[in-house]
Amino acid sequence: MTYCTSDIHGCYDEFMELLQKIDFSPADTLYVLGDVIDRGPESIKCLRYIMEVSNIHLLMGNHEKLMLDALTNEKDNSQMDNWFNNGGAKVLHEFRKLPDEEKIAIMDYINNLPYLAQVKIGGQNYVLVHAGLDVKAASAMGVVNTAEILPRQDLDDLVWIREKFFRKKALPRSIIVFGHTPTPMLTIRSGAKVWRDKRFKDKIGIDGGCVFGGSLLALRLDDMAEFAVNAAKKRH
Repeated sequence: MTYCTSDIHGCYDEFMELLQKIDFSPADTLYVLGDVIDRGPESIKCLRYIMEVSNIHLLMGNHEKLMLDALTNEKDNSQMDNWFNNGGAKVLHEFRKLPDEEKIAIMDYINNLPYLAQVKIGGQNYVLVHAGLDVKAASAMGVVNTAEILPRQDLDDLVWIREKFFRKKALPRSIIVFGHTPTPMLTIRSGAKVWRDKRFKDKIGIDGGCVFGGSLLALRLDDMAEFAVNAAKKRH
């Protein structure tokens, strides 16, 4: 079975509960659509776990990119300030306590994270990404199919984009599964879990805002089953 989750943000206990809830096994595959770190209490612990499990695949999120930019440009105070303003101070404090070889391993891992993944299940194409795509910009250049659109994406859009993506029609013949924007921001329904684009039917949002007191969500692509673990408590 193939699963997706996103925006764990250091919520290790909820992550472990979610894995138990989906009965995650070595025969399964889990894609984590970015933002494992920052804001929550156990970011490095979450990152370590994912790095050690071969059938869990992490995609680049804006928070991993913030960490990478800050720690590879330490003389640029603006990069570090930007990370701190987005909840990175605790992660940096934990990171600096690690043995040098583990620091190197973590930085190498983050530096090599893919920005998106494509999977095909039951004849349906899925594009997995942290924030979304700027399809309109690609279309303006005369690009119309998925194979051409994806390579032309700005990497910043893949981890930061919001309204320009989820309010527009996306890719032809593909469904985009994304995180980054908490599902309560995408719908007016109270207590919303997984968000589905009812207008274009080409997007599914799975960031349940766990670190803000919402839920950690998972979607099983094989049958579209949804799973949710409520946050233990609200965190900032």
